[in-house]
Amino acid sequence: MNISYIQHIALLDALKKQDSNSLEFVILVTGALDTNDKQSLLLLLQESVRVLKNKGVLFIQGIPSILPELGIFLDKYLTFKYWFAVESTPIENTRLPSVHAAVMLFTKGNSRFNIKRVRLPHQHCRACERTLKDWGGKAHLMHPEGYVISDVIKDLPSANNYSQISKPLFDILIDMLDFSLERKEQRDQLIDIPPSEINGLVGPIEGLAWKHKSLAESHAQYVLPNLPPPAKQNGKQPHSINTPIIDKDNLFNVVHQGDAVEILRQYPDESVDLVFADPPYNLDKDYTIYDDERADHKYVEWCNTWLAEYARILKPTGSLFVLNLPRWSLHHADFLNRHLYFQNWIVWDALSEPRGKIMPAHYALLFYTKHPTDFTFNYKAISPIDARYYCLRASCVRNRKKTGDDDKSPLNDIWWDIHRIKHRRDRDYHPCQLPEPLMERIIRLATNSGDVVLDAFGGAGTTPITALQLGRRYVAIDLDPNYINIMQNKIAQIENLGQVQRQSIKQESRSVTKKALQLELRQLTLDLGRLPTPEDVKEKSQYDLELFLKTFPTWGKALKAAKLEIQS
Repeated sequence: MNISYIQHIALLDALKKQDSNSLEFVILVTGALDTNDKQSLLLLLQESVRVLKNKGVLFIQGIPSILPELGIFLDKYLTFKYWFAVESTPIENTRLPSVHAAVMLFTKGNSRFNIKRVRLPHQHCRACERTLKDWGGKAHLMHPEGYVISDVIKDLPSANNYSQISKPLFDILIDMLDFSLERKEQRDQLIDIPPSEINGLVGPIEGLAWKHKSLAESHAQYVLPNLPPPAKQNGKQPHSINTPIIDKDNLFNVVHQGDAVEILRQYPDESVDLVFADPPYNLDKDYTIYDDERADHKYVEWCNTWLAEYARILKPTGSLFVLNLPRWSLHHADFLNRHLYFQNWIVWDALSEPRGKIMPAHYALLFYTKHPTDFTFNYKAISPIDARYYCLRASCVRNRKKTGDDDKSPLNDIWWDIHRIKHRRDRDYHPCQLPEPLMERIIRLATNSGDVVLDAFGGAGTTPITALQLGRRYVAIDLDPNYINIMQNKIAQIENLGQVQRQSIKQESRSVTKKALQLELRQLTLDLGRLPTPEDVKEKSQYDLELFLKTFPTWGKALKAAKLEIQS
């Protein structure tokens, strides 16, 4: 692999001298650049786009307060793939301590994009010695060489990845690169480009910790942007025909059905302490009324409309939290940076199960305030938390706490300790329901007793029921009458019974478990020295072939554990 390492002073000229469509990859370290010089920075991005080949990769390193604007620019020319959150040396000059450095990955063109699996060694719980990642009964599927990295990279040696890239992180980025060519006569096969023909450019070299030891202070320090106060919105747009006029004497502790924007416009300026949103992600999810598949620019315009209302109704000491995929959070942050004050790009590390070449775990939780420093912030109410060298298995937590093994760590802006909802018994009929512990942490952090919490996409009601249980007032909005009913029923149960009553769900009984069938195929693999076929199962397995075919949607799924024997 031919990599050119370029100094800061020569970086733009080096890119200009490259032929168009000549490089497989470019790595830009914006932490070592002057990000206040927007003209020069955008020229670097333009040249990087020009020199990339089709399917080429651009990695762009930086910090969450700087990268969204650059990401929006690149999104016009390249295809966004990942925002990697990289746990780094803690920064203490933010109210919520930050460990979040970032690397965005863009690729050129919309054709097939190849990437290699990169594994890190399994980490083990200091108390029970099982893996820190709870595989939920699927430990037999663990690869012996380690776990596949997700888009939240946590288990690297502590380093400053804000103004530079550490060697372990750089190695991961290089290891991810996969440049293969399809054979025209056999579309299902790939051939590797020889390493000598892979060309890349990395710069500036001042941002590579192991190549340039005397890095000066970063040009892009991790501080709040110097923004003007939010502009007042003049005039109100007329209400839509289907949106009710709300009762001005009944603004709080209420659930509204109707269009979120039209209802928000009826709330007074600076009337809410905490605004939260977990909007539809534009992924064509199965909502009963809302169309979750808009054109990209229409989705962003719609989000900007309700974000502007959120900024308007927020109290001077109030906070805004918005949860979305990194792809859309780039646009949210770019918009909010012009209206409110950036505090943190919180990373909710919400991996549910191992899958894919890069496991999707990163949900972006943007944290903004109306005032740069004077806002409600109850850090001691939520920090410290259990140290991360413990696992989260309930049995381990109980056992170690009984013995006094209970080390703590300060909470930072990578939230790894809250799982997505795993069990059907805890889920309502909603495609994207949030766990109550996530909302409890946000509400405790940003409000006091009696404060108002508003969620314009109430869904299954996690926000209002958590606010009610914590002694806060709530406002919830949703377009769908089915979700309104879910919320109102749960609120009534809390008010009358003190908790939400859930019916137990009977698991479908199987004569043989999935795990037993997968382990059977693993044993057959050891016996045969290769992956077994359905014919092998007919001849050699203690279980009937029909059991395998009914239990797994594909033969490949059935062989998931067996493949580990071949790989190892």
